[in-house]
Formats: sequence, C-alpha cells, structure tokens
Amino acid sequence: MSVDTLERPVRTRPPRLPGAETVKRVLLGILALVAVCLLTLALLPDSLWRSLLVKAVSHATGRQASIGSLTVHLLRRNPEITVQRFELANANWAAQRPMITVRRFDVSVSWKSVLRFSPVLSRVELDGPDLDLERDTGNRANWDFSTPGARPRKPSEKNAPTHLPVIQQLILSDGKLNVADAVAKLTFNGRITIAERQASAATPALGVQGSGILNGKPFDLRIMGGALINVDESRPYEFDAAMTAADIKLTAHTEIRHPFDLGKISSRFHVTGKDLADVYYLTGLALPNTPPYDVSGTLVRDDLNLRVDDFRGRLGASDIGGKIAIDSGKERPKLTAELTSKVLNLSDLAAPLGTQAAPGLKSDTLAQPTGADGGAGMTGKDAHGKKPRAKMAAHDPQANESGLLLPDADLQVNRVRAMDADVKFDAQSVTTGKIPLQNVSFHLLLDDSKITLKPLEFNLPEGQFSGSVVLNARPPVPETDIDMKLDNVNLAQFTSQPGTPPLSGRMVGRLRLHGTGTSVHKAAASASGDITVVLPDGEMTSAFAELTGINLDKGLGLLLTDKHQQTEIRCGIASFHADDGDLKANTLVLDTSHVLVTGSGDINLKNEDLDLSLRGQPKGIRLLRLRSPIQVHGTLAHPDIGLKTGDVVAQTGGAIALGALLTPVASVLAFVDRGLAKDANCNALISQASEGENLPASH
Repeated sequence: MSVDTLERPVRTRPPRLPGAETVKRVLLGILALVAVCLLTLALLPDSLWRSLLVKAVSHATGRQASIGSLTVHLLRRNPEITVQRFELANANWAAQRPMITVRRFDVSVSWKSVLRFSPVLSRVELDGPDLDLERDTGNRANWDFSTPGARPRKPSEKNAPTHLPVIQQLILSDGKLNVADAVAKLTFNGRITIAERQASAATPALGVQGSGILNGKPFDLRIMGGALINVDESRPYEFDAAMTAADIKLTAHTEIRHPFDLGKISSRFHVTGKDLADVYYLTGLALPNTPPYDVSGTLVRDDLNLRVDDFRGRLGASDIGGKIAIDSGKERPKLTAELTSKVLNLSDLAAPLGTQAAPGLKSDTLAQPTGADGGAGMTGKDAHGKKPRAKMAAHDPQANESGLLLPDADLQVNRVRAMDADVKFDAQSVTTGKIPLQNVSFHLLLDDSKITLKPLEFNLPEGQFSGSVVLNARPPVPETDIDMKLDNVNLAQFTSQPGTPPLSGRMVGRLRLHGTGTSVHKAAASASGDITVVLPDGEMTSAFAELTGINLDKGLGLLLTDKHQQTEIRCGIASFHADDGDLKANTLVLDTSHVLVTGSGDINLKNEDLDLSLRGQPKGIRLLRLRSPIQVHGTLAHPDIGLKTGDVVAQTGGAIALGALLTPVASVLAFVDRGLAKDANCNALISQASEGENLPASH
C-alpha cells in the first residue's frame, strides 16, 4: 500500500432527507390516527362520558359530583356537550345543600379554534344555575378545593385573574347567587340573567341583569355590551356597566383588551356614596371612613397589578386627586397612593377618626360608633348639677351621640390585618373655622397590621404641630402611641378680631401618650404619658390677666373701658401626667407682671369630666376683690367655667409655696424642648421656687 493510498480522504455521503412523498405519508398517518381516536371517542356511550366526567370533577374538587344525563356530539363542525342536572356537593361544614346546581348546561366549541390551540366557545348556555358561596369566621371557604397536605397556593396563584376563552354566544337564564361571608360580614341573595339579542340603536346586543339584597340593602347590576358573535380575540371588547349597592352608585365603561382575558382590562369609572369604607364589601380593601364622596378615574388591570393614574373627585367639601396602585400578588394586597388636595376642609378629617361614621351597606364600617353610657334621655341637670351628655351633643356638632368629644368608633381590625398600604397625602391649603392652618400632610404606612403616621404635620402661618402616631393592631387589643410637638406657635394668629390680640406669644408643647383600645376614646381612657404646653413669653390685655384674679374693680372695669393695656407674660406652664386615663395636673402656672395664676385638678378621660381649679394671686394691692377660685367643670365637649360656690376661701395671709408647685418644672421643660431649660423668664420662676420664696399675701 502506497503512501498516497493512506493519505486519500475517505468520502462519506450526506444524509438523505425524506422526500415529499414520505412527509405526506407521515401526515396522513397522524391524521388517520386522530380520526380513529375521534371516531372512537364519538362512539363511546354517553354513560361512559358521564362516568368519566363525574370522576374527574369529584377528584379535582374533593367533593361528590353528580350528573343526571350527558350527551356528547363530537362529529360536528362545532362539537357540543349537553349536561342535564349537574350538582356539586358543599363543604361538610357549610349549608346542607349543593354548592352548585345547574338544570341544563350546553357548550359547543369550534374545531378550527381547537386546532389553532386557541379554543373559541361558539355557544354557552346555562339554565337555572344556583351557586352557594360561604366562608365562616375561621376563614374556611367552600370555594377552596385544596385537599389536606396539598401544597399551599401562592398569593399570585390565588389572586390570579380569570382567563376565559372567547365566547361567541352566551345565555344564562334564571341564575341564582347566594353569598354568606362571615369574614367580610357580607351577605348577598340575588338573581342573574344574561341574554343576547339582535342589536339595535336603542337596545344593546348583550344584556346582563343582576339584582338582590346585599347586607339588607338593595343591589342592582346592569351590563350592556356589543354582540359576541363577532368577537375577535385580537380586538378589544367593550361594555357599559351600572351598579347600585345601598347608597353606592357606580357607572363604568370597560374594555377587555383580549377577549376574554380578564387580566388585561381598563375601565373608566364614576362612583358616589356616603362612605368609602363601605366599598370594602365590594373590593375587600380597608379604606378609611370618609364623608360623602364623588370620585372618578380610569382603572387599569395588568394581571395582579391594578392602578388608577387619574383619580380625582371630592370627599365631603374637599377635593382629592392623585395616583393609586394595588398589588394583589402578595399574601396581603398592598395599596400605594400619592394623593393631594388643593383645598382641604378640616371638618372632613372627622370621619376617618370615627366622629361622623356614616351609615352604609351595614352598620359596621372601618370605624364604627359603639356608643357609650352618657345619660341619654335625661333632661335638665343631674344630681351633680351637670348637663346630660345627650343635651351637650345636641348643641355641639363635634361631640358624638354619646356626648363624648373623643371619637368612640371601633376600628375594624380584621380589615387592617388583611392588607398593607403606603399612602402619601398633602393638602395645599386648608379651610377651617377658627384654626388658621395652611396645609396638612402625612405619610401612612400599614405593614402587617401596624399603622404608622410619620410624619404627620399641621402647618400654621406661624408654627407647626407635628410628630407621629403608631397604631399596632397585631395584639388582640390594638395599641396606640402618639408623640406630637407644638413648635413656635404664635397665639396672636388665633384671634379674628381687629386690633390688639387679647393673647400673644410663642407657645411650644409636647404630647406623648400610650393607650390600648379599638377607638380614639378607648385608647385615651387607658392612656399613660404626659402632655405639656409652655408659653416662655408673651403679652395679654390687662383685662384678660386681671380676670384670672377675679378682681371686680380692675378686672371687669378694664373689660368695659381699656381693653388694650398690655400685661407681660413671663412664663406659662401647663403640665399633665396621664395614668390609666386619669390626666392629673402636675404644674399649672401663668406668671405675669401683675398676677400669678396657679391651678390644680384632673381630667378623667374615661368619661371626659373636668375638675380643675384656678386661683389668681395679685402681686400688689387690689380692692373689691372676690376671694374665690375659678372652677372648671363639665366635660371636654361642654366645659362649665365659673366661681366656686359655697364657702369663700380667704386669701389674706394665704401665701403660695412655689417650691412645691414648680419642683418638677426643669424636667418638664426638657421634655418639651431642651432649649427651654435656658429660657430666662421660666428660669427666673424656677429659681424663685428653688429658693423657697412665696408670693406676697394679698391685703
């Protein structure tokens, strides 16, 4: 063998491709196999189909299913299945009746669409469907078909939108829907009808009608859409809807981008009602109580995400606008919003606190008034000379039905625990009767049943009230922590009278309280902590100062003659310590150039009773002096101020021991603001007290 022979390359033939005849034979074989399978399936007796379908449904749901009769027609252009008397058993803990009952069910599908792997249901007809949906207080739902030991479904799986095939003709007659949800406190009993007719200028092709009773209130739903026969999955399908649920009225124009994929829709809506918290029954979102509302926007759904970028309208007398988004792909849906108000009416903030919880679909909204024992039905005055709370509430719009000033509407903690939120709000201007607020803003975070308002700011032309509020609903009884500060608030801005203000000066303060309870009033009734207000300097009219000493000559006389004579305020301190709802005055003192006002007493936050006493000690000789302290009684909603009746206490020789009164002042000032410890006027008062000095006795 020569070298040339060894080096000669070995030639190989390329693989032969199957010819057209071979491909044709393979395809014909596949079609023949499909035809044989279809023929075999078509020849199966209906009783076998019925048995197979019953076993499949029973296995998938874990409930016993039954079918009266079943007819299958596969060898048609549009194969059809007809079911007579279908039933699916209810959960063993639910009502003793089937969960689903259907008298007759017809469905046909296009073979062409099946071969394209995009099924189109050419006709769906339901006669007499009866659906029972129930959920108990233990959160067991009869629509949950998961079996014991099965893998828990992810939130993205549980909340995934429905993806329906295209339906070209839909008929539903005599439909019944019954809902009893103990978690959402929702009941519904209604009927639903869907019919398609020849379209005209006045009558839409598709009409859906639903009506019934929702939580004891009328419910009505109307949907009007175009003909389904020409539905193309590549073109949007549009319909109009109008719904009434108690006082809620909703209209919407909805577009399904790819019929009927309910994960891709947009809807222009307009909704009105008395309280947005009632929308919980329709959406499951724990929205705050509000005054009557009228809002609109465009809702866009993209699978598990919903958003409204053009939200706008009115809440009470306030405008509202901004962006809202909801992420339902988490264990707890999360609401994110950036809201603004050009003009906020301060009275509209009463509803979220529960002061004016409006009636809605049911009496228990997000915050529900529970009432309190307040002597309703009494007339005149009680045995202690106090006015009945019911009478006070009638004359004071800020007091609730029980006569309490602090709202006693219970927070619906089950709703707060069911979602998260991140909401920013800013009011550019504020309308209020007496308080000159410029704007209000807050940032609310709801994370795993814990609400944090930080920052929470109320800005005045001169000064600010700001801080944080934390409401923790994780424990069985919610806990509330408040830490708010008054910064450089000028008292002169609170007067609406022309000329010299009766009281001016820079006021600072701090409120820090911890309480437990499901309402503002209940949390206050158990509160512990401190409330302190300090006036380091200022001025008041002499009439204002002299009246604190109840001097008839220089007090009332100045009110009638010279109202503009100024009196210097050297230092004013009001410090209260709270213990289990009892707000006791530790320090009450107002030092002026002519009078030193001191006080004592407490405020019972459980029943909001006032029991305070103020005494004015002049620093010079005053004639025609009534030697009686001022008493403050009544309630927070309706205080009574007057002279103490009974024995008149002689003040001659009754010097006041400032040392006992002002001993804790240094720590009190530091609690409000560390810089106050260097304030000259308050320091002078503290020094006087530390030296054990008394005020000169009156003569």
